[in-house]
Amino acid sequence: MKAKFIFIALIAVLITSIYSCTKAGTGGNATVVAKVYNTDNGSAPVNGATIYIKYGQSTPPSANNTGYDDHKVAAANSNSVTFTGLQQGTYYFYAEGNTGTATAPQPVSGGGPFSLTHANRNGTSTATIGVAY
Repeated sequence: MKAKFIFIALIAVLITSIYSCTKAGTGGNATVVAKVYNTDNGSAPVNGATIYIKYGQSTPPSANNTGYDDHKVAAANSNSVTFTGLQQGTYYFYAEGNTGTATAPQPVSGGGPFSLTHANRNGTSTATIGVAY
């Protein structure tokens, strides 16, 4: 009887651990709105930026825009993009854009980690990405 109880308890722990482990990435119900701001210019929005995302990582995968899992380009009049269908976990966002004028653009770039928590696994969160010259 005692052995049967221990066996059932072990199976329950195994099943719980399998279903409680989630990895960052797609296949979830969360939405992250990534917004880009220029920290060198009073946190002014950077419209039309390209935003890259790396799943399951809190550091950049490379020194430039390679090694990311996905990317999106914000509209010319917007500083944000939306990533949907994400699972809870850690993500790294990186953005590249231009400020200034069309004849004298000033490139900006930067990134940082973002944690999508258990509490927000079924909702919408905002990731703020600071970029600089």
